[in-house]
Amino acid sequence: MPLITAHVPETWEQLEDLVAAILGECGMQATRQVTINLPRGSVDVDVFAEETVDGIVHRIICECKYWKANIPKEIVHAFRTVMQETGANRGYIVSRAGFQKGAYEAAQATNIELLTFAEFQERYFDKWFKSRIWAVENSISNFNTYYEPLGPPGWAKLATDEERAAYESVLDRYLFAGHALHSFSPYLGFRVPFDFTKMEEGGVIVPAEIKAAQGCRELLILLENYARKGLRELRAVNPVTRDKMPDEVNSDD
Repeated sequence: MPLITAHVPETWEQLEDLVAAILGECGMQATRQVTINLPRGSVDVDVFAEETVDGIVHRIICECKYWKANIPKEIVHAFRTVMQETGANRGYIVSRAGFQKGAYEAAQATNIELLTFAEFQERYFDKWFKSRIWAVENSISNFNTYYEPLGPPGWAKLATDEERAAYESVLDRYLFAGHALHSFSPYLGFRVPFDFTKMEEGGVIVPAEIKAAQGCRELLILLENYARKGLRELRAVNPVTRDKMPDEVNSDD
């Protein structure tokens, strides 16, 4: 199972940030450093996330431990109390290093999972990826239609060789993103990691930062940004859209 991100947290703040970001990109409302009011006082949690599925609210609490040592059972005992008093549906202790044997025993038969950061990513990869590719699909509007077999929108309405050359230039510039995002399309399933070797062998120019991206999260962020920029440039040379204001362009244009 591939990891979501290649970034390795270097501080406890970064660990919390990444855990919250991953849950947020899974479609949840995720927040760091949350104080939860209880019948008898309050409790501070590292990451709190919730989502509503079919009208039912599910709540998750994460305790993030950026410790060099393995986490002992006492941490699990304390977290069990937090879970009981908050009524959260699922709890995770996310550790930089790992856990002592007693910690695993203390978490048995509970709604708490003990995971390293890599294991946390593996646990949520499928949910994260499905949510993320739909978010990208919505973000880039109809960018992919410019690279479909039927041909780019508006091509038949180009009047001169100069117009066709200008259109082809932009198409070629973002061809790598069109091919890559087509493979990531939620309508076709997904394949990771993505190999750009064959694309380059076919003469497609792939930016160095795209080839250097190690994590799925980093690659999708780059592809999304290129696609959004490419869509603006493509609409500027598409005769159907080039004379329209941005708010006049239909999402299918």
